[in-house]
Amino acid sequence: MLSEKQRAVLLAIATERRATAVTSGQFVRKYHLQSVSSVNSAVKGLLEKDFITKDADEYCVYDHFLQLWLQKQKYIR
Repeated sequence: MLSEKQRAVLLAIATERRATAVTSGQFVRKYHLQSVSSVNSAVKGLLEKDFITKDADEYCVYDHFLQLWLQKQKYIR
């Protein structure tokens, strides 16, 4: 259902819990994402599929239980 890029961005957003500046170079480097443009397109797809929501300048995982599950994945510290 998700592309590899969307999955990586979703995990990165879940790690942050409330992610800001997801298209910044710092965010891309921190989570070893491909590029700013690929993050931008992945975010658009995740928003369309309702995996994430945007409130003001913050992105978060829409489903709380999915958020908890993602926090147990490899990116979560």
